[in-house]
Amino acid sequence: MDLDRSMTRALFEAPTATRPQWAPAGRRLAYTVAVPDVEANRTTSELWILEADGATSERLVEGIPTGDPPVTWSNDGTRLVYAETEDETDRIVVIRLDGSRREIDLAQAPHGRLATLPFFRTFAWSPTDDRLLYAAYDPDPEDPPDPAVNPRNDGDGLGEVERIRLWVHDLLGNEPPRPVTSDDYHSGAGIWLPNGQDVVFVSNRSGHEEGAVASLTQPFAIWTSDSAGSTERPLVSDSHAAVVPAVQADGRRLAYLAASMTGPHAVNMELTTVDTTGSDRRTLTGGLDRSVDPESPPAATPDGSWIVALMDGMRSVLLRASENAAPEALALEQPHASLPAVDGCSGEIACVTQAATTPPEIELLSPEGRSRWRSAHHGIESEAQSRIWTFDRDDGFSIESLALAPADTAPGGVILWPHGGPHSRTANEYRPESEAAVRHGFAVVHPNFRGSHGYGIDFILADRMDLGGGDYADCLAALDSWLAMSGHDDLPEFVTGTSYGGYLTAWAIGHTQRFVAAVAVNAVTNVESFFGQTDIPSWVYWEFGGSPLEQRELIRERSPVQHLAGVTTPTLVVHSEEDRRVPIAQGLELFALLQAAGAETAFIRYPREFHRISEPAHRVNLVSRTLDWFVMHSGRDAMRRRA
Repeated sequence: MDLDRSMTRALFEAPTATRPQWAPAGRRLAYTVAVPDVEANRTTSELWILEADGATSERLVEGIPTGDPPVTWSNDGTRLVYAETEDETDRIVVIRLDGSRREIDLAQAPHGRLATLPFFRTFAWSPTDDRLLYAAYDPDPEDPPDPAVNPRNDGDGLGEVERIRLWVHDLLGNEPPRPVTSDDYHSGAGIWLPNGQDVVFVSNRSGHEEGAVASLTQPFAIWTSDSAGSTERPLVSDSHAAVVPAVQADGRRLAYLAASMTGPHAVNMELTTVDTTGSDRRTLTGGLDRSVDPESPPAATPDGSWIVALMDGMRSVLLRASENAAPEALALEQPHASLPAVDGCSGEIACVTQAATTPPEIELLSPEGRSRWRSAHHGIESEAQSRIWTFDRDDGFSIESLALAPADTAPGGVILWPHGGPHSRTANEYRPESEAAVRHGFAVVHPNFRGSHGYGIDFILADRMDLGGGDYADCLAALDSWLAMSGHDDLPEFVTGTSYGGYLTAWAIGHTQRFVAAVAVNAVTNVESFFGQTDIPSWVYWEFGGSPLEQRELIRERSPVQHLAGVTTPTLVVHSEEDRRVPIAQGLELFALLQAAGAETAFIRYPREFHRISEPAHRVNLVSRTLDWFVMHSGRDAMRRRA
């Protein structure tokens, strides 16, 4: 296998369209296109406008110095607002359809940086289009607090001690922005009610907070306030998370997603509606035992129903839900649809669609789900063939898995590539990392082991107190199943994964010798020390039933570092330098013990990166190093070695 780095780079520089937004006046759609540049090691964005009547799109802005900027239409459909973040400064940009723009410099604003994570839904126009509601951090303290006094940190890279509040900026006046929500809390995802005086937002004021401000294990509630910030009150407040509020055009009812329980980091989120007083609550998807995607906010339709994305196994389907009828799935050509937006006039739906061998694009659908236009920004066709299959385990669980392999040639090796979480999932969506592996002659097996999202709450909970047990066995069984189906029983086998996928990688090398080589990325390796290092200690409480004080024996037994004596699998250890979700000490501990065991190993650290490695040059470097490591060892005892 010869590594083609120019081809790998091209995969990661392909433009990606996302986040469609209909103009409130209808028939015009805005969306952004992220354009990575590996050499410059940055991602800029473009803003495109689709004229829906003619199904033609044109670029309005290019070179936005922000990857995936939040963009919002004014209510009259004549302007858009988005954020530019560059050189440690933020600007609000208001742009008209003729390209003329107004820049609002926030350097002197009484708050800190903008909170641009989609969870916080950065901008919302007031109904009269004269005020902007947005999320921003508290200002940096003049005297930085002693870290020993305030050790808060944040694995999403959101900042260490700042709180997030909602602010209002008057576009017609000269007054500085003013806060709408109280300090000392994380508040965001603000929307205006049609009266123009009140706002609705998400906030966690329970006293139970962690650095992962978007974690659905926390009791976020739906709050309301007048735009002066003087009458805050809870609208929906339960012991479980309530997030991503949306409002119908007439303002009579709100929709939001409610967690069915407090527990792991992925639970079933149910579409729920309520009136503006917090009364008459109705759950619209509660009987499905599947989760609405919390990264795809509910989209109101002209007939009073809602369009949401439902996570069903490896698929993400668009679901129409209303208070008067059972939920109905729309029949789409692509198996994975997300981020739906609905034209308030015609009811047409715009969304992002993709599959494992079909890169993501914006797709325009009729109200019934029939495709009538799809963008063409990505420009690279997959060379893989995909296969999704389900097999039964002896203990009654059914495991769905995805395999990708070269379409025209036999693979030279197979990579077991489990997802993170453990309660995320492998969806039927495009991954440039997997595509790069296939183009270099590897097959890839992505198993949705027990604990994965998309298969019901019992399946999500099935690996609790058993990490490294049934889920690890499911991964090996998926690999064996694919080998038997494909007839490639003599291929050299490799394993890699990130976060919990890294945990399973580190676990595997201590429990089997069948893998020729391994790459563990941002891996949890010692749960006992992880408990005191991570920004989400609740993960340990939940997955192991308590802290190391109560569950030390189980925690030690299920820590990969306890099983490294005699390891022979060559293992590359990779870690982000600024990772606070899984701090770099976890990777260094794995590396040191592999050296002590006499195993072939190396350690790679990526500067400036948090838990997700996101810089374009780093992403290309990581997949190149991973495949290099596998190729380098592919001739070494290439037949599978079973313990």
